[in-house]
Amino acid sequence: MKQLAIIVLIFSFSIVIISCDGELKEHPISPQVKQQMDAKSKSSDPNRSISGTIEFAESIASKVPEQGTLFLIARPEGVKSGPPLAAKKHSLIKFPFAFKLGQENVMLEGNEFEGKITVTARWDLDGMPKASPDDIDGSITVISGSTGVKIVLNNVIGVKKTSSKSKIVSGTIRIASTLVNQIPEGASLFLIARSDGVQRGIPLAVKKLKGVKFPYTFTLGQADVMLPGALFEGPITIFARLDSDGDAAPAPGDIDGSVATIPGDHQVEIILDHLIGS
Repeated sequence: MKQLAIIVLIFSFSIVIISCDGELKEHPISPQVKQQMDAKSKSSDPNRSISGTIEFAESIASKVPEQGTLFLIARPEGVKSGPPLAAKKHSLIKFPFAFKLGQENVMLEGNEFEGKITVTARWDLDGMPKASPDDIDGSITVISGSTGVKIVLNNVIGVKKTSSKSKIVSGTIRIASTLVNQIPEGASLFLIARSDGVQRGIPLAVKKLKGVKFPYTFTLGQADVMLPGALFEGPITIFARLDSDGDAAPAPGDIDGSVATIPGDHQVEIILDHLIGS
């Protein structure tokens, strides 16, 4: 009887194991877990990082203040402003400094650390993300996956003499004659600026207006920038959208238009000539 009981117990345990194994096979990995696994895999991919050393140019090395913060900023080649692709901050370091910047430092989810990338290193004296006079920077453009990269800090940032007018774009927004009768009642007007070539992610600057009448005279500038430290500069594209529900996301029935320009342009004309969903 004792041997029979042991056999029954072993048989029952085997059934439980087989059943659990079947349940595990029937439950695939959740999308959230798979996304986390993919992100971890990308972060460890050597082709999605840049590494090397940072040092001061010999001509200024002896004059550099010892106290400071090192900022590393990566942007796709040719992109001068807007949110960086990736960024990293270091304190209490010694030069030459060994660095690594990669996928794990990307600012916006969904962006890929790949292709030709310009890495800028800045020795910042006040620890603030925005560059200031007397900070020292240097940059280099390389392909993601590069190692042994050498960045030389050789540029002492000076005072920029710019007028307040050079930091804004202004002009007129008009509705295409064919869409005048389709203006949504109580609509909001969104103005969205993105750096040239940037298609997604957090915009450079945004403004929301209600109760506007057309033609409408607008301004958009540094005061409307989304992220601290971002500068309203360089070639930009301004998107104007007359939104029926007041939501930032485009929807059928909204009317939009866009124009490429640069800060300091005060004769910009945007025509709202596209009915979304038509």
